[in-house]
Amino acid sequence: MQQRDLVQLADHLRKERDSLLRHWRDRVAADRLITADVALARVQFYDHIPRVLDALEQQLRTSQEAVQAAAADDQRKGAAEHGAHRWLHGYHYTETMREWGHLQTCLAEQFEAFTLSHPELDAVAMSEARRLLTQLFVECMVESAAGHVRLQEIEAQSRLRDLEQVLSSVRALEKQRAELWREAAHDLRGNVSAVQLAATVLARDTAVARPDATRIVERTAKALAVLLDDLIELARLESGRERRKIAAFDVATLIREVCEEMQPLAAERHLFLHIDIPGSLSVEGDAVKIRRIAQNLLHNALKYTAEGGVKVSAAAGHSGKVESWELQVQDTGVGIAERSSSAIAKVLRVTTAESAGESATVQERESAIPTLASLSSETPASAFGEGVGLAIVKRLCELLDATLEVATAPGRGTTFRIVFPAKFATPN
Repeated sequence: MQQRDLVQLADHLRKERDSLLRHWRDRVAADRLITADVALARVQFYDHIPRVLDALEQQLRTSQEAVQAAAADDQRKGAAEHGAHRWLHGYHYTETMREWGHLQTCLAEQFEAFTLSHPELDAVAMSEARRLLTQLFVECMVESAAGHVRLQEIEAQSRLRDLEQVLSSVRALEKQRAELWREAAHDLRGNVSAVQLAATVLARDTAVARPDATRIVERTAKALAVLLDDLIELARLESGRERRKIAAFDVATLIREVCEEMQPLAAERHLFLHIDIPGSLSVEGDAVKIRRIAQNLLHNALKYTAEGGVKVSAAAGHSGKVESWELQVQDTGVGIAERSSSAIAKVLRVTTAESAGESATVQERESAIPTLASLSSETPASAFGEGVGLAIVKRLCELLDATLEVATAPGRGTTFRIVFPAKFATPN
């Protein structure tokens, strides 16, 4: 008798399922405490609930413990998947719990309606039915909440990993900056030492040493002024205070002017300076900053080339689907690894001819503090500070959305290639 009544209840629930689900959805939509998007498609909204109801009906239809246990396990799995579904759609776990509460109310109302319409039902059978209903929703709520918590933990762990990666990148950047500033301080100390040594010579008042020492002071003072200007500019770029001023201009004319300015230095060092530039090349960009990039690269190329010379080229092109132009400065000098400390390698992405595509290994080499014997009036006015100059180039490239590539080979020269966008989007 009892089992027959439970089977009748299961049949009733099957018959009224569509009505039950619609009623449940209306209750959820009317609940102001459920603020997540309830404008889901009907199938999406019902999700795994039909599976849970199937398991409940199966429990009502049989008294076999094994079958009931399997149905209860299916209920728990369906509830957990439903909780995951709601979490993915932006529900807070309290909103999912309120949904379960509304479903329990709708089912309880169906139970009572069935009981009132069938007064002959066995009281013990209906008590068992209510027990199954209560057990169903307790377990479903627990599983849904557990599913929410698991997914939140996974998300939190993922965010933690992302934050750790960001922190690691920030630390690496700070280390790189500290190394660059250490090198700049070392260069400043070297220049100051040169001035002190030359001043010592002047203090001796020897007629032979005086002219040479005077020229050393003049050259080193110029180097200090250049290095200090570079440090100030780098500090502005690092602080984010520098802004780009985009306008149309002829970059071919600009590059040609920079090369003409550098011709005296090339002639002084007995080097060729070849130019491969079109008659005109109209682009958009910050002319002042592009001029500084060209000056820094060309000056370094001439400074570290003893024989041969430097070739400067510029041409229009495309970077993917974006209209672009490129500047290339190629020298026949000693190569970055032979002339610089490790700070430059950390600032720039260097490719060697021996290991294309991999970062070049650059051994750190401390520049010795000048001695009187090592100095002469022919010492270049900017013998220090290359790392700062190239760091400025890199920061300016980042500011102008340009990509910087460096290829170098010890004793065979270095090539700097920069790809600039030829057009910039109009700000909103």
